[in-house]
Amino acid sequence: MKKILVSVIILATLGIANSYAQLSPYDENAPVGWASVGLTNGCTGSNNQNPVVVTTEEELRAALQGCKGGKASKTIYISGNIEVKEKLRYDKCKNVTIYGLPGSSLYNRDHNDNADNAGFFYCQNWENCIFRNLTLLGAGAYDISACDNIQLVESKNIWIDHCDIQDGVDGNLDAKTKSDNMTISWCKFSYLIAPWPKAGESDDHRCSSMWGSSDNRGDDEGFLNATFVNCWWYHGCGQRCPRIRFGKVHIANCLWENGTASDPAQYCIGIGHSSKMYIENGDFTKTVLMTGQSDMRGHNKYYLQADKKYHFTLKGNLGEDDAVEIGKGYTGTVYHPYDDTNYHCRVYPANDVADILRNSENGAGATLDEELLATRGNEHYAENTPSAIKGVTSADDARVVGISYYGINGSRYATPQKGLNIMVFQMSDGTTRTQKIYK
Repeated sequence: MKKILVSVIILATLGIANSYAQLSPYDENAPVGWASVGLTNGCTGSNNQNPVVVTTEEELRAALQGCKGGKASKTIYISGNIEVKEKLRYDKCKNVTIYGLPGSSLYNRDHNDNADNAGFFYCQNWENCIFRNLTLLGAGAYDISACDNIQLVESKNIWIDHCDIQDGVDGNLDAKTKSDNMTISWCKFSYLIAPWPKAGESDDHRCSSMWGSSDNRGDDEGFLNATFVNCWWYHGCGQRCPRIRFGKVHIANCLWENGTASDPAQYCIGIGHSSKMYIENGDFTKTVLMTGQSDMRGHNKYYLQADKKYHFTLKGNLGEDDAVEIGKGYTGTVYHPYDDTNYHCRVYPANDVADILRNSENGAGATLDEELLATRGNEHYAENTPSAIKGVTSADDARVVGISYYGINGSRYATPQKGLNIMVFQMSDGTTRTQKIYK
C-alpha cells in the first residue's frame, strides 16, 4: 500500500485532482494472456517502486539510463508533451513501468533519413516491463528499418496497455528476434499523416505491426508468442494489423477500422510463415479494403502466402466466416490458447466490440485516468475476492446490467467511498463479477 500512496502523492504534486476511475467493465486491467506466462507473480513491471515524474527528454533519458543493464526497478511517469529527437535505446532494462499521465505525449515529427533520429523505444533484452497510457506521435510512414514507435528485440514478458500509437516511421509496434510472451491490450493504432515516398523503397509504408522480421529467422520458432486483445486499428493502417511470423498469437475482441472509401487498406491481418493464430470475436465490418489483390483470403480481410507453413482459426468474428486452415507442409497441432490452463483472457461477443473500443471515456487508447495510473493493474483489480462478499462467479458472454459498491467489510454503499471499494457487476445471465477500485 505504501507504494501506491507514494504514486498518489506524486500525482498530487502535479496539481491533478482525484476523480473516480471509470474503467470499462470489460477491461481486466491486468496483463492477461501471454505477458504473464512463465512468471510466478505475472508481469509486474516495476511494482510501483522508485517513482519519478519526467517532463523533458533529458529527464526521460536520465530515468531510462538508471534502468539500463537491469540496474534498478523504476516507475516513470511522463508528464506534458515531450519532444524526443533521438531514439530511446537503453538495453537490458528489467522490472520497469512507463506511464503516460493524462494528456501527455512523446512526439517526434522530424522527417529525415537518419535512423537514429526516428522512432521512440528500441527495447533490446527488456524483461518484465510495462507501458501504459502512452501517446506516441511519430513523423509518418517513411520505410526506414527499425524506426518503430516501439520495437521489441529479444525482449520477454512485456505488457503494452491503453496506448495511442500513431504514425510510426517504419511501424507503430514491432517485435522480432526471439521476443516472447507479450500482451498488447486496449491499444489504438493509426496513421494520420500522409506517407512519405522513399526512393528505392515503399511509397506507402503504413505498416502497423510486424511480428518477426524474416521467414529465414528459423531461430524465432517457439518465440514471438503474443496476445492482442481489445485493440483498435484505426484510419491509415494500410496493412500488418498485425502480420505474424512463427509465433502463437491470440487476437481477441479487436476492431479493424483501418481503411476508408477514400483511403482503402491493403489488408487487416497478415498470416505469415510458421504462424499459429487464433482469431476470435473481432469486428472486421468497419474497414474498407482494396479489391483485386493477390494472396488475399476470406473476404479480403487477411493476407497469406499459400506456399507457407501456417495454421489459423477464425471464430465468432463479424465480417469473416469461421474457419480452420492448415497451410502446406505444417505438421504441428492447431493452436488453441485455452488448451493451456495457465492462460487467461476473458472474451465477450463480437457485436459489442465497436461500441466498447470506440468509447472515448474508457475504450481503446490512452483513456486511463490518474487514479488507475497509481496502481500496477493486476494489483488494482486483484483476482482474490474479499471474504465478506460471497458467491462471485464469472461468465464470458454476459452483459453488465447493474453495478453495486461494497467496502472491504462487506457493507454496501450507493456510491464509491474513500479508500478501497469492491465493484460488483450484475450480469445479464444472472452471474456476478467483481473488481477493486481505489478512490
